Amino acid sequence: MKNVSRKISTPRVAALLLFFTSVLIFLVVMWKTSPYRLLRPYLPQFAARLVKASEFRYAADKSHLEIRIPAAQSALQEDFWIDQIPVTLSAYQVCVAQGSCVPAHYRYYYDKFENNPLYGILPVSFVSWDEARLFCQSEGGDLPTELQWNLAAGMQQRNRYPWGNSEPSLDVANFDGFYQGLTPAGWLPEGASPYGVLDMGGNIREWVLDPFISETYTDMRPAAEVKQSLLGADASDRVLKGGGSSDYPIALEVQTHQWHGKNSPGANRGFRCAYPVIE
Repeated sequence: MKNVSRKISTPRVAALLLFFTSVLIFLVVMWKTSPYRLLRPYLPQFAARLVKASEFRYAADKSHLEIRIPAAQSALQEDFWIDQIPVTLSAYQVCVAQGSCVPAHYRYYYDKFENNPLYGILPVSFVSWDEARLFCQSEGGDLPTELQWNLAAGMQQRNRYPWGNSEPSLDVANFDGFYQGLTPAGWLPEGASPYGVLDMGGNIREWVLDPFISETYTDMRPAAEVKQSLLGADASDRVLKGGGSSDYPIALEVQTHQWHGKNSPGANRGFRCAYPVIE
């Protein structure tokens, strides 16, 4: 009976080994061919290593870094700080809970973003230009001007894209639908700008302060003058920078901008904040 038992168990063991080997090979192939293998969790302590051409500080809640962008040799008159990553859903929800912000306008498929804390590390979306600006002002800053955004993305270095002049790829940017939606803010460190600012090409389009004038016009005035001009601005469209997760490579170029009605929150519209340097 013992010999029979051995004869029966051996094929079973072989079958189990074959099954688990097949599963392992499948998982390895999936991992090797999946773009998600390129993602790296954003941790401010490690992200600080990306800041090589400037200085940084921790945000008030320690959740991310703010990077100082020098104004030297540009049209700007003053340095400024800018968020290293786009504002996340979790950060925005804190502002809403404090009564300083309006809830994001998630709907339909996207309702789950607000109800599941796992989505908190994604860039916030479905916020209008006014609502994005309200958040930044509650944090002591404002939306960056297009010129400020461009400088942080590498305009002064004459970069075509934030990471340099090489064409976009999955290790530097979330674009053209390859990641099937948003990726967590700051999880593609290879796409950092010369100042170490992340997600400036792809993932989420970002509101900036400027009214849309034309496809080729960029306001080169200092931030204070751009803000002053908003008081009498009739334009309802505002500029968006960086391109989103479903945009083509041209939208990721530093000098490219898109635009949308300022009162139109959507799935591909987020933002980051800029802050004055107070010595």
